[in-house]
Amino acid sequence: EAPSFYFAEDYHQQYLAKNPYGYCGLGGTGVTCPMPAKIAAD
Repeated sequence: EAPSFYFAEDYHQQYLAKNPYGYCGLGGTGVTCPMPAKIAAD
C-alpha cells in the first residue's frame, strides 16, 4: 500500500508560473507534463 499523499499549500503550486523570476534551486529535469486541452462546456 502506498503512503499517504498530501498536496502542498496553494502558494507552492506552479510557483515558477506565478513567479517567473522566482528562485528554484533544483534546476530543470527536462521532463514535461503536457496538460490536456480543456473541453468547452455546452
